[in-house]
Amino acid sequence: MQLVYQDPSLAVIVKPAGIPSLPERGGNTEITVLSWVRQHLHPEANLLHRLDKPTSGLLTVSWNPGAFRKLYAQFSQHQVEKKYWALVQGEADFVEAELTAPLRANPPRVDPFQGKPALTFAHTLERYRGYSLVVCVPATGRIHQVRLHLSYYGFPIVGDKLYGGEPLYLSRFHPRYKPPRQGEERPLHGSEVIFLHAGYLRFMHPLEGYPITCEAELPDHFQVALRQLRKWAGRRT
Repeated sequence: MQLVYQDPSLAVIVKPAGIPSLPERGGNTEITVLSWVRQHLHPEANLLHRLDKPTSGLLTVSWNPGAFRKLYAQFSQHQVEKKYWALVQGEADFVEAELTAPLRANPPRVDPFQGKPALTFAHTLERYRGYSLVVCVPATGRIHQVRLHLSYYGFPIVGDKLYGGEPLYLSRFHPRYKPPRQGEERPLHGSEVIFLHAGYLRFMHPLEGYPITCEAELPDHFQVALRQLRKWAGRRT
């Protein structure tokens, strides 16, 4: 975990991919974001929001009851600006798009008939041969919203097996790839991650009233993949 902002009432940290935000079912004793912040920042800290286990990025925590209550209201009323970077399969056919498929929560899925309204603004940053880098701004806060919307519109997140994403193999885009002499080709990332990163967060300080903007650079596995794609998959934009 990396601390990017802290004051007497709250903090913002960067969660690595593969670490759960909260304890998972089954009594698993592995480290969580909650256990880490309570050990290293404050024993009464609580999360204002969550990220899925395979997703990396910014999370906000608070141990001040008044600050927590007011900041939680900002999240609930969608007053917090969040941006997600995603590496997706397919060459995105849009520069900017509004993804509007209605979503249900249990289990998370697109449901045009009984789903609740959901809106994600998507912007294509780069295109490669067979892949795209997009940034998404969710205007609503449905479960797995960005993952579901990208998959539904034909661009599943790389590595997101739950919603149709596949691992990233060098052989898929390297024109002179040579297979290993022994064993099978390994993907360019671990099995516990997907290529979704919550890299931007902006909100108003709940007690002082000034804006707080936090940014987190892409994690190592994301940067490695982009370097390989830019080199071998013909960056197009």
